[in-house]
Formats: sequence, structure tokens, C-alpha cells
Amino acid sequence: MQVATELFVERGFAATSLVDIARGAGVATRTLYQHFGDKEVIFREVIFARDAEAALQPPKVEPGDTLYSALLNASNYAYEITYRERSIGLMRLMIAESNRFPEFMQSVAKSIFSHFRSNIEKVLEALAGAGLIPQGNHARSAELFSDLVLGSHPIMTYTNWDSALPGKADVEERLEMFILGRFGPTVAKNARTKKVK
Repeated sequence: MQVATELFVERGFAATSLVDIARGAGVATRTLYQHFGDKEVIFREVIFARDAEAALQPPKVEPGDTLYSALLNASNYAYEITYRERSIGLMRLMIAESNRFPEFMQSVAKSIFSHFRSNIEKVLEALAGAGLIPQGNHARSAELFSDLVLGSHPIMTYTNWDSALPGKADVEERLEMFILGRFGPTVAKNARTKKVK
């Protein structure tokens, strides 16, 4: 799977053959057919397993966290997942092959974003449970959080149009805008001082 991932990312689906994968993995082509069936099945396995090797722990709210520190931790998680070399390569591959496998790529993309936003939603639920933010539609807040914090940077990176990653000041400005815009001035005023007990 590692060899197949590297070859698909480097060459794309069409320019990668089963012979190339077998040779790189040091196995017979027949072995690949027995285990997977064909190149498309291997490709699908590569995409499904995109984060299994280097899974990151989702962010959690800990005692002593402030609203700001907990969401900064969630922002760092978002950036780590989005800008890992493996993630960038596989997202570029998914974009490049989206016309060949439209339904498959759509379902994988929805699954990836749903899982990511679910992790952010859990952080927001914990913050609401601790009284740092009001109860509300945390799924919608997670969507707005990811849209504002990540912005257009991922698509610009994945399409290789711009490789400059957002700096710390940019991330902090986006985070402050999210807190103020979503929860209002009273919550924003206490975002760095009120702590989870």
C-alpha cells in the first residue's frame, strides 16, 4: 500500500501500472491480483487508507483551558491534518482523479470533512458544557470554524497555486473573528481568561 500510494501520488492513476506497484513492493504481479483484484481496487484502498498511518489525536478540552486556548488547539489540529505532506499529496491525487471516479471521490471527500468537523463539534460541545460558550448548533459552528480558520489556503495548496502557509498572526486573527462573530462580544471578552474547571 505504501508503494502504491507513492506511485499514485507521484504519477497519477493512469501512469501507474500493477507491474510498477509489484516491482516497487518486491512481489509478483500475480500476488497483487490475488490480494486486490485490479489497479482500481488498489487505488480505492489507497484513498480510503489516506490517514490511517499518521492519524492525529483529535483535539480535546482539558481543565484549565480557556475558550481561546481550546480553539487554538483545534486550529492547530486543523492545520496539521490539512498540511501534512501525505494529506497534500493524496488530496492532489483525489482532485486529479475526480473526473475518473466522481462518485467515489465525492463520497470520500464528504467522509473526510464530516469526520474532521465532528471532531471540532465535540470540542465546541465540551466548551458549551463547561459554560464557556452558549449552547447552540455546534455542528454549524464547527462548519463555520473550519471555513473561517482554514479559508481558501487548502485549495490553493492542493492545486499548487500557492504554497505559502498561513502564519501564526493570521491564524490568531481568524480565531478571534470566529469567537467574536459566532458568540458575541461578552464571550469574546472572556475568551482568554475564563477557564474550564
